[in-house]
Amino acid sequence: MWADNLRRKIPCGVEMLSSSEAARDWLTRFSDEERETAVSLIDEVLLVSASEFFQSIASSIDEILDRGEANRPLALYAEREVECRDGQVQPIFAGARHGRAVGAGPTPILFDPDRPAVGSEGIVANLITNLCRHYRGSALDHPGPDELRRRRAGPIIVITDFIGSGKRIWQMLEAFRGVATVRSWRSFQYIDFYVVAYSGTEGGIQRVKTNRLRPEVITVAGCPTIRSVFSRSSRTGVNQLCKKYPPNHQFPLGYGSVGALIAFEHGVPNNAPPLLHSGRGQWTPLFTGRSTLGAIREFPGTNNEDIAIRAKRFLKLRNAEDYLETSLGARWIETMLVLAAIGAGARTLDQISARTHLRLEVVKEIVEHTEIAKWTTREVNLTALGRAELQRLRNRRARSPVVLQGEKIVYYPTQLRAR
Repeated sequence: MWADNLRRKIPCGVEMLSSSEAARDWLTRFSDEERETAVSLIDEVLLVSASEFFQSIASSIDEILDRGEANRPLALYAEREVECRDGQVQPIFAGARHGRAVGAGPTPILFDPDRPAVGSEGIVANLITNLCRHYRGSALDHPGPDELRRRRAGPIIVITDFIGSGKRIWQMLEAFRGVATVRSWRSFQYIDFYVVAYSGTEGGIQRVKTNRLRPEVITVAGCPTIRSVFSRSSRTGVNQLCKKYPPNHQFPLGYGSVGALIAFEHGVPNNAPPLLHSGRGQWTPLFTGRSTLGAIREFPGTNNEDIAIRAKRFLKLRNAEDYLETSLGARWIETMLVLAAIGAGARTLDQISARTHLRLEVVKEIVEHTEIAKWTTREVNLTALGRAELQRLRNRRARSPVVLQGEKIVYYPTQLRAR
């Protein structure tokens, strides 16, 4: 398919965000004691490049198309803020709360690089336009009731980059449910609803799933949050730093107190700590105005580049870039990262993905294989064998920090080799 994920060679010298030029300047604003905490915070931020975002969302749409619901076209909509009046969400199609819905669909929002608050909606709308051009009739761009009826459209899919608190997506689904015609179609199981996002918090995703339209939520990667990636002792210092800078912010951990540690090439969600993106009170953030343009060079070209950084940091492997060039080596390093995350307390696929920055589909496959290999339990705990594999890695690292030398292939368990 058009959106198949492609591996590419990882350039040597990929660095953590704290080592970048933009971050070094920003870190000088902290005291010596605070700087260490700030470094640990920004090095946990998941950086999502434009190519990674587009390819991953398109792959998710491919997945839905492959399910082939009677060859009916998909109806694609970018997440947007919907109108609320007197505390009630208004229908997404004007005047459609009662009776037969007619007319055109909502106008897509155009991308504006100077307005990051609406930038993601414009980016997603542009992606939808390109998807519809590619699929030539198998996907519809923000169709209205007339086109939905005429084309006998199948699933309605709301696309976004990130699900934070889940409030906006939930309200948009309510706006669809407020249309009497759509409500009727759903009650007769004529149409299904999907929400497709690159990432989201576990709480936000669960909130979206509670909507009465019963959408299926598809995400690519788990979202690191302050609560999910820091131990209790470390989290205290991180929270204090976020409360201090910028001073007196209403949501020091981001909107909804989510504490999301994720940044897209097109912008930073407002669920991230204001320390990273708010200029309130003369504070200079790392991502000014939620724009990532100042740090654009630091975004990894692919998810694999980020995995190389994680391997260096958590597995202490110096030459992870070379290691990831082969499928066998890549699977070994990904497996070790998963075991390390489980050993650190991650218990769900989302939590493991958030800690490792591996895609959910990869995490799911590895966890299934490690259970077969008796390295993990069904409850996603390390077994004695799993702990032994991590110890084997530490022993090898102690002898030599280099994993690969020339064409030499590292140890890799036969239970987890590609079949």
